[in-house]
Amino acid sequence: MKRINLIFIFIFIILLSGCHSFYRIDTNELRGISNKDLVQIKFVDGKKLNISNVQHANITENQELEIIKYSFSKYKIDPVRTIYPLNDIKEIRVEKFDVQKSIFASMWITIGAVSLFLLFFCSNGCSVGG
Repeated sequence: MKRINLIFIFIFIILLSGCHSFYRIDTNELRGISNKDLVQIKFVDGKKLNISNVQHANITENQELEIIKYSFSKYKIDPVRTIYPLNDIKEIRVEKFDVQKSIFASMWITIGAVSLFLLFFCSNGCSVGG
């Protein structure tokens, strides 16, 4: 029973410490971007631009990245259109949940918590098994 409880605690820690990473996407994948995604554009000159609330993204006939995003004002939602030349863009990335990073972080959180517990509560020595 204790083993099942520890498994549930470990799963909870994984979900609690959920890590996100930016993954590179192809220009063909731009149509799959939703307003929940955070888009990062890396430019050739080294600058980065993070864009949220993306309504629509595509490549125009003039080889430009067109991004239409929601702009929330006090009384209405207005779409805002921005265009970036593809020649100036090094890569396009989208933020997604990173399972490996979350598990690794949870493992270190668990090891740290157990170490602190042993340090504080077993400083005079702990007996294992009774």
